[in-house]
Amino acid sequence: MKKYSYIEPGDNNEPIEYVYTEDEILWEYWSYWSSGMERIGKGDQISTQNCIDDWIVLHWAKEC
Repeated sequence: MKKYSYIEPGDNNEPIEYVYTEDEILWEYWSYWSSGMERIGKGDQISTQNCIDDWIVLHWAKEC
């Protein structure tokens, strides 16, 4: 299973790294993302890989 990480500033601007597996991304993001895709008429583009790819772009994440 692939993992992806991104960094956000924490307290006192110290960086915090978040690491997610593909399953965690889908568990957290799938419902929101897929309903948004349906709402804008792109239901034919709904797939697990497209959801993960969108999450990666949204968070500026990288594979680790």
